Amino acid sequence: MKKALLLPVACFSFLHSIAQDNTTINASVKGLEPGQWVYCYKMYDRDQKDSVKTSKDGFTLKLNIPAGQGDAYLLQIGSQYKENAMALFYLEPGKVTLKGEGPLFKDVKMSGQKAIEEYNTYEKMIDNDPVLKERSTIYRKANELYAKKDSPGLAALQPQLDKIDSVSNVLTEQWIKAHPSSGVSAFLLGYQLGRLSMEKKQAIINGLKPAALNNGPARRLQSSIRIYNLTGIGKVAPDFTQNDTLGNPVSLKDFRGKYVLVDFWASWCVPCRAENPNVVKAFNTYKDRNFTVLGVSLDRQGGRDKWLKAIHDDQLTWTHVSDLQFWSNAVAKQYDINSIPANFLISPEGKILGRDLHGEELMQQLETLLPAAGVSTSTSRGGIFHLSGKTKDVKKVMLYYTGAGGRMVKDSCKVSNGTFRFEGKIEEPVMASLTDGVSMSIDAEGMTTLYLEPAEMTVDIPAGNFKEAIVTGSKTQQEYEELEKQKKPVMKEMAPLTAEYQKASAAVSAAVQARKSEKTLDSLRNIGNNIHERFTPYNERMARIDYAFFKAHPQSYVTAFTLRYHVNSLPLDTLKAYYAGLGTNVQQSRSGKALAYEIEKLQAGSPGSMAKDFTATELNGKPLTLSSLRGKYVLIDFWASWCVPCRKSMPHVKALYTQYRDKGFDVIAVSDDDRDTAAWKKAVTKDGTGMWHNVLRGLDMEKALRQEKNERDISDKFGIHVLPTKILIDPDGKIIGRYDSGSEEEAAALDGKLAEVFREKTALR
Repeated sequence: MKKALLLPVACFSFLHSIAQDNTTINASVKGLEPGQWVYCYKMYDRDQKDSVKTSKDGFTLKLNIPAGQGDAYLLQIGSQYKENAMALFYLEPGKVTLKGEGPLFKDVKMSGQKAIEEYNTYEKMIDNDPVLKERSTIYRKANELYAKKDSPGLAALQPQLDKIDSVSNVLTEQWIKAHPSSGVSAFLLGYQLGRLSMEKKQAIINGLKPAALNNGPARRLQSSIRIYNLTGIGKVAPDFTQNDTLGNPVSLKDFRGKYVLVDFWASWCVPCRAENPNVVKAFNTYKDRNFTVLGVSLDRQGGRDKWLKAIHDDQLTWTHVSDLQFWSNAVAKQYDINSIPANFLISPEGKILGRDLHGEELMQQLETLLPAAGVSTSTSRGGIFHLSGKTKDVKKVMLYYTGAGGRMVKDSCKVSNGTFRFEGKIEEPVMASLTDGVSMSIDAEGMTTLYLEPAEMTVDIPAGNFKEAIVTGSKTQQEYEELEKQKKPVMKEMAPLTAEYQKASAAVSAAVQARKSEKTLDSLRNIGNNIHERFTPYNERMARIDYAFFKAHPQSYVTAFTLRYHVNSLPLDTLKAYYAGLGTNVQQSRSGKALAYEIEKLQAGSPGSMAKDFTATELNGKPLTLSSLRGKYVLIDFWASWCVPCRKSMPHVKALYTQYRDKGFDVIAVSDDDRDTAAWKKAVTKDGTGMWHNVLRGLDMEKALRQEKNERDISDKFGIHVLPTKILIDPDGKIIGRYDSGSEEEAAALDGKLAEVFREKTALR
């Protein structure tokens, strides 16, 4: 099963192993281009790779899997992430055959080993389940929302993700129970059922036979369970000793009598460095209340200087220890640390009080344990919300929202005598999803969205119809309802067109799955695009409603949230004015900060700003740097193979290129096809646009999911939100035009701008 993974924001360890070749993978994949590198590595040992170059339509890869070391392996085409370029399998020693119809590893199948055949039966069971058939689409949507930091969107999607997890877990447990002698069972327990409690995992392991436990996954599980039993909540934290930054030995027992946070981190770990300000805040707030931090670094040998520099740069003014052994750090192994940042909160008596407490969650725990003098935590409401509800014909209610520290919270409550009640802590008014625990569609009667805020709120759900829910006690919710009420007539008028567009989109997806011809796909996409263009008058009406709301409610959290969807349609100065009017509190909200970031990027890509330099690899394999074209007028055309308006605009760009290229004009076409380079190349050939510079955007989904800055992402440098967008740069590198509506008026404006600058250039001669 090729899963789309929601990657946690953490750095993971991969334990090394040394091997001799005794296993052969013979691969036959249609359309596989020769000369590409294929890497093979254990799922938990990515630093130890076997590799081979492809020949036409295949490759042969040899590696070692010693007896008793069966494990999960990843095959990856190329060193960078791209769609369909990775496949996961459970392998044991022996010969293996891999076959696929392409593209790349999409739907490939392995055979030749008993373990592989067993894994194939598991995949087939999962793939045939009606609930799980759409999981790839839902995972992809979740990844996109996560990359956009769209918390409300994720909250609305969470019930579908939970349903998938629930069904997958039940089926996986059933499969394991039916295969007690298979090593695949141990792998599935650690991988697919990784979020089960250790107690539940132990119970499942007890039901496996010895043959299923003689492999890498089983040994890792048993080790984790053993260490968990030593480091669980309420246990006495195992003592340890390591040298500090001056080479002096420091022991955990030296801190008895204080609350201490044992913080596992590393200078090279981006999520750790992002979390460090929160640890600094906790330390500075509570250091005079019998609290301290003990940092344990997983830096490498030879990395002492980087470790010390990170301590200085991040202002980590507490005790630090390390043996500079990377993931083999003795304390990290003692505490079974497989990802960082990680931490343990330990009491003055040496007992473990909590694990992996980050951000606001850590502050809350410390405030409970160490309140300031004269403050009673029992009476402090802070950011607590209460939601009391009434409903009929519903057994359980689910609530999804962004809690303290920015973490997604999933809460459930049984309905008793027609009532239920939720309580939680939030940092600001947040959008939430309330469901009947069954409905998975946003449009279903069993789901609604609402704003929570730190107050006493009520919700009345008539006859289980969540769409008709009446919410009281939240000012932000009242504002949200006011805006939605004004839009409702427009949405009703638009409903038939929406249904028509959804049908057209489904037809395109079905054609892609059926591998229809490019001609058929282009035809279907054009149909969809023509329908999409008919949304324009409705969108304009709803935009006017939004703008009126912004004016009437300048400091509303709803205004900040909704403004993010107008970043590309409003003039930059107007957008800045709206942001300035939000007020400090709303500006500091999640939506406010996200809006500020988008404005900053948009400013960087707007007329008057100097264009940010970038380097990328052209379609012909040559490096291209924007600054190398200084002295010319340069048009950067942001597009994609799947974007119909982009492709329709290409003849216009070709005409401009032909007219002005000998006068000092050039074009860089930046494609958003990083995950489908074959489609990019095919589109360039079909559209005849290979005469100018063609590069990829530089999207890195793994970095996007980890919310890491990606210096290679060209679109991000220019604040690109829609396609097509065209940026015109003068010979000095200054942006003099931005064209992102795709309209005929903007095309004419671009024509006029080029005519103007080249008239001036001619006159200067």
